[in-house]
Amino acid sequence: MRRILLCILVAVLIILLSSAAFANSGPTYWQGYPSAGMMAVDGNCPISLVGEDLVFDFSGWRGNDYTITGGVTATYRMVNPTGEAQSVQMAFPFVGSVGSLSADDVTITADGVALPYEVYIGDAVKSYANRDPQTREASLKFENIVNTITGQTYTAENFGKNEKGKLYTIHVEPTAGQAINFAVDFSFNREKTKILTGGFNRLEWDEHKVSIASWCREARLLEIFVLGEDINLRINAYTDGELTERTGLFSYRVEEDEKEVKTYLLEYVNKYGNAERLDMLSDVQLYNLYAKAFDEHLSRHMAIGSEHDIMAVGEQKRIITLVYTVDFPPESQKEVSVGFTAAGTMDSRETRKPLYSFEYILNPASNWAGFKDLNIEVIPPTAAPYVVESSIALAKGEDGVYRAFLDKLPEEDLFFTLYAFPRITLLDRAYGSLQRRFGYFTPIVLGAVLPLIVVAAAIGAVLKRKRRLSG
Repeated sequence: MRRILLCILVAVLIILLSSAAFANSGPTYWQGYPSAGMMAVDGNCPISLVGEDLVFDFSGWRGNDYTITGGVTATYRMVNPTGEAQSVQMAFPFVGSVGSLSADDVTITADGVALPYEVYIGDAVKSYANRDPQTREASLKFENIVNTITGQTYTAENFGKNEKGKLYTIHVEPTAGQAINFAVDFSFNREKTKILTGGFNRLEWDEHKVSIASWCREARLLEIFVLGEDINLRINAYTDGELTERTGLFSYRVEEDEKEVKTYLLEYVNKYGNAERLDMLSDVQLYNLYAKAFDEHLSRHMAIGSEHDIMAVGEQKRIITLVYTVDFPPESQKEVSVGFTAAGTMDSRETRKPLYSFEYILNPASNWAGFKDLNIEVIPPTAAPYVVESSIALAKGEDGVYRAFLDKLPEEDLFFTLYAFPRITLLDRAYGSLQRRFGYFTPIVLGAVLPLIVVAAAIGAVLKRKRRLSG
């Protein structure tokens, strides 16, 4: 009997400790970033905040993404106590990507009237998983955010914005209805020449030459932009991916033009980027973002780049700041509202269901001349209707909405976590531990383990009873 019990326990341990055969098909951790209140660009602004209503509305989320997203609206009642009119420039920073930037996600109004705004692109951020204020990334400090609000053009180390380069535009067309692998070979001195290609999807180089290629099934337009010492193009076409089977069943035409770096780079990003998203950015912001990406790529000893290298920065999470101006008549009050979309951090590494955490940086409000009366409202989604952790006490109403009122600005920023259950129990954490190990196979593992545990418990009870009777 004891041998049977030992075998059962060994089987349970083997199941629980053997995780190599299991894997998740989705993320167990999805990084979110903090939202922030607006701030005055001028630190000596006389405007006071006499009330703020902060509403997080996640009721529309239906679980169709890895993490909770929803609308956040911050409504500020602002007073100009002076006898003079004030035109106040304000900034609203958030973390997002240029590739997902949309005017539909942002609303800024003053007394119900929509305000125009400009978009400024800041530094990339890597992670905000550590909430310790002492270890936050410098890029998320507000004095650093303000420093990124600039109309100055980026100064590159490897080229000048007005430097002229030679643009080779290659018109390629297969002539027999068969796809070709169009290839261009050339040699160049990496110290004297910098190159940006467009439309190619293959790059190989050795100490003697560089080969770039692209499959063409129909007429294509390819580009090679050369800065510095010129290159000689050697053109061929192939029918295979290894570039060994040459073909003459194609036609091509090469056009040469001279263009300044800034002019070409703006044309380049509009051609290979999302034009609808990029329309929100000024030419200076566009150039700064992608010129810096190209410059840093070249500085990594990569003397040749492509749209795959340069345009990738559009998907990086970075500080994006909206700058707008509110005009206050003398001794007046205005209601300024900012609406945007926020995404939380999803973490399913420790619990049965995912935890969804949100942070809102309140401290920019300390830069105003005065602050009082903060109303907070959190409308959770049905999939995660409970606040299980919060830096500020949130009271749940009969309508399921969490609320708080503070008569002054709190010392710490707002942080709260949503969960599917009212509290996190030991069973939740135990299930989370199994899920971290076995992923979506956790229910199968539990189905296999629980009967063994029940049998082991029954055998243990029988053995205990026998010992008691024999004693």
